[in-house]
Amino acid sequence: VAKKKITFEQAIQRLEEVVEILETEEISLEKSVDLYKEGMELAEFCKTKIAKIETEVVLLQKNISGEIEQTHFEVMEGE
Repeated sequence: VAKKKITFEQAIQRLEEVVEILETEEISLEKSVDLYKEGMELAEFCKTKIAKIETEVVLLQKNISGEIEQTHFEVMEGE
């Protein structure tokens, strides 16, 4: 995954394809292991991409006095 440039959306799509193949097709053990490794790499890529984006996202909120202040985006548990 790291060697070729792909987008987050492409990685998610390929990850879905890998899961579908592993769940529905009868494939050799070697092919299963290769697909599993690819899936894990894709999942890690997506996780890293999400973490990077979360640190870059800034929400603008109005405080009590009506001024705009910047607060960093934080993911709440359960979201």
